[in-house]
Amino acid sequence: MFGQNSSKKNETNPENQKNFPSQRPDNRDKKPSKPFFKKRAPEKSASPQGQSNWEVSDQPLAEPSRQQTARPQRPQAARPHAPKPHAPKPQGEKPQGKKKPFHKGPGLPPRGPRFSNNAATRIPSKPPTKGPSKAPITHGKLRIIPLGGLNEIGKNMMALEYEDDIIIIDMGLEFPSDEMLGIDYVIPDVSYLEERKNRIRGIFITHGHLDHIGGIPYILPKLDFPPIYSLKLTMGLIDQRIEEFKQQKMAQLRVVEPKVPLKIGKFTITFFRVAHSIPDACGLIIDTPAGKLVHTGDFKFDETPPRNIQKADIDVMESLGKQNVLGLFCESTNALKPGHTMSEKEVGDTLDELVKSIDGRIILASFASQIGRIQQIIDISIKHNRKLFVSGRSMIQNIEICRRLGYLHFPQDTVHEIRKYKADKQPDSQVLILTTGSQGEAISALSRISHNSHPHIKAKKGDTIIVSSSPIVGNERAIFTVINNLCFLGAKVIHSQILDVHTSGHAKQDELIKMINYIKPKYLIPVHGEYFMRQALQMLAQEKCKIPESNIHLLQNGDVLNAGQGQIIRSKEHVETKYILIDGLGEGHSGSQVLVEREILSQNGALIILVHIAKKSGQIKGLPDVISRGFIYMHESDEITKEIAKIAEDAYRRIVQKNPGAKRGDIKKYIQQVVDRYTTDKLERRPLIVPLIVES
Repeated sequence: MFGQNSSKKNETNPENQKNFPSQRPDNRDKKPSKPFFKKRAPEKSASPQGQSNWEVSDQPLAEPSRQQTARPQRPQAARPHAPKPHAPKPQGEKPQGKKKPFHKGPGLPPRGPRFSNNAATRIPSKPPTKGPSKAPITHGKLRIIPLGGLNEIGKNMMALEYEDDIIIIDMGLEFPSDEMLGIDYVIPDVSYLEERKNRIRGIFITHGHLDHIGGIPYILPKLDFPPIYSLKLTMGLIDQRIEEFKQQKMAQLRVVEPKVPLKIGKFTITFFRVAHSIPDACGLIIDTPAGKLVHTGDFKFDETPPRNIQKADIDVMESLGKQNVLGLFCESTNALKPGHTMSEKEVGDTLDELVKSIDGRIILASFASQIGRIQQIIDISIKHNRKLFVSGRSMIQNIEICRRLGYLHFPQDTVHEIRKYKADKQPDSQVLILTTGSQGEAISALSRISHNSHPHIKAKKGDTIIVSSSPIVGNERAIFTVINNLCFLGAKVIHSQILDVHTSGHAKQDELIKMINYIKPKYLIPVHGEYFMRQALQMLAQEKCKIPESNIHLLQNGDVLNAGQGQIIRSKEHVETKYILIDGLGEGHSGSQVLVEREILSQNGALIILVHIAKKSGQIKGLPDVISRGFIYMHESDEITKEIAKIAEDAYRRIVQKNPGAKRGDIKKYIQQVVDRYTTDKLERRPLIVPLIVES
């Protein structure tokens, strides 16, 4: 059961309180409620009421010295990869004696023992022992290097470098394509930054979606944990991932407020709010010695956002048009779509009418990161006297974080974890189940419901399934399979092609034109999208905003722009940016032997050839054993395996006779090549061939 909201206000210093203006009335300044969904042990060391152990930047920062920007050494025991999903979470140490808190004033609420008042626990002060970077320094020019997010949807990341100062914008991940067999995620290649990690002054995150924060726990240890700056909810979502990867003692998380300039090295960065599908989404204003840059982040224009999302800072955007902005990095996701993105209010109204008209049980699937949509769904369930049950680990986790930080609001006993749902005791007309799986993911809650394998929910005739999302490119087949299965079980399925139950969080053409006309940049750099999307934004800006083609740069990941003297010029230099693949606890890159072998296995199967030889003489002892998996059908197997065994035996004899001192690896490679030639010529197949030599 969810905890109650406390009505007691934080007892904070009024001088600090004014640095956290609330544009819309809500309960963000109230004492955080206890976690819901699961009971936690009593907190052994909680911070004073209203104080957080995350450092909060609520005023302009002085330029840090080298000692201040020095980062901690990564402990040898630390791992760059996460534990298994349901591993128990670590407990922090109880602080000893009196410690100084990070700050006074409101910020992120404490979460228990690991949020020690000891500043050294969160931001160790020992400087790194490594020497200065040997990478060359370019003087007098700003270098702009996109490391991800171009020609793809995901793994957004960009580096800005001025002399010996580097800042990073976003650090996301991408979900793998179909040919990346067995891969969990793809993250940006940060080899360039690893060579210059002692120059990195900070990471600035625009919002809390995984394509902007998902790469943080994988990349942060490689860069010696530079400080991360963002707004409160974004930092809460980052902290959750940091905790899962057991990096909380090394990470430096600094909460900022919009419209407050932060001076970091030679950069001054100001966050400003934009409308998106998640609260605390922001764009960035970056003042540099080479000129002023603006990064939109993900945005749209929505005059009627959900009540838990603050309105965009239109005044900031309008004022930028008078400030001679040199370059605008503008998202391009919906640049091909005419018109204006539908408001979230319209989606809420449609869902409201649907819920009102349905008598039976409702199962509603949405993205776990659609925090604004989730608030509307909660409000609708309360309005129509339905208890809301939540299914899906990511959905439960995000609701818990947002409730604790004050970004979701609902009374006690209205929202519950799915384990408390009893179908035989709860009337269908009083139930609304909110679940993950709107993209047809194989192990998601909705997919398990469609296969009748969910432990708590069995779809049946009379159920109404609402899929409140639109298919991401490549997921169409998986979504249609789930919808088919649900229909076979007797449920009625409603999706965005039937009614307006979803809207995008990204700007369409009218909004993109509006943003460009607000900012009035000299140069435009389309980002966040496939090439054809960014090309569409280029054409739109030329036609509607009168930006000349020569002032629009369509980049590839790894391209370098040089800015200075009122110009942004494309350099001939290119930084290598491979696809870095995350596979369980392992990490590799595209084109690696592992992926090549997996592709061969998926298409042609495998042959394992066991060659038995005498231990002393090295002479072969009869025909090798041949084991095939996924290679040939049973009615063909006997004849072909005997022939392959004979070919392998002859190959062994030949190489040993020709070169008696041949190394074991050379012998296996020769056998593999001979057998591969046979399978290719005779069978037109190329299985994965694994010769093994066994001494006896």
